Amino acid sequence: MRNPFDSEAIAERYVRGRLYYHPEALRIALRQLGIGRVGVAVDVGCGTGLSTRAVLEAAERVVACDASVAMLRAAERHPQAQFVAAAAERLPLADGIAELTTVATAFHWFDQPSVLAELARVLRSGGGLAVYSDYFHGDLVGRPAFAEWMAGEYASRYPSVRRQPHFDPEAAREAGFGPTTHSEEQWRVPLTPETAANYLVSQSNTAVATSTCDLAELRHSLSEEIRPFFPEGAPAEAIFTIRVWTTILES
Repeated sequence: MRNPFDSEAIAERYVRGRLYYHPEALRIALRQLGIGRVGVAVDVGCGTGLSTRAVLEAAERVVACDASVAMLRAAERHPQAQFVAAAAERLPLADGIAELTTVATAFHWFDQPSVLAELARVLRSGGGLAVYSDYFHGDLVGRPAFAEWMAGEYASRYPSVRRQPHFDPEAAREAGFGPTTHSEEQWRVPLTPETAANYLVSQSNTAVATSTCDLAELRHSLSEEIRPFFPEGAPAEAIFTIRVWTTILES
């Protein structure tokens, strides 16, 4: 499946538009796994490094992998993080090097059985796997019209890109993992017309449909279109859903 973010132009959208929900998702994941700070973690599908920054709070060293060189170039460097260009299905890492593996907002692009087998290979027995993502359906506190706009006008203009289903616990078992724990929690963040537009143009459906557009013009046009949902440009509280799947390698 083609990675819609595999270009410098799309990486720029990701840097400016993606929201830093990752620490909250990892807090949930580590609680479910019963894991504290670890020595080595492998962060797969790291993109521009937001997920890696969060994992660094829980690991002495992080190996961050992504198939997109453009995304990796945009990632902020850190002395305890090593960035590696690699597909999730073929990680250039030794067996059993990690105590924790993480995948943030990327798992739906992967071939699950292949990636789960590879993650099991690089994990030590008893190591944890955390897969998580954020979802936004236009829920702004006190402003239901925005959700209606996203479900109608926005979704029809920028239809969803085909992707894999959610985390498959049975595929994880076949790869050697134990039972899967799944949870969902709300995460709230203030958005302005500008930050909302930046986020929307970073989504895969919009990025694919507008990959050749002038980005500054697209951002401006979108922010002006949604400005009526933000009276006087005041921020609105957006409600995101964080979904987390965790499991431990048994063999």
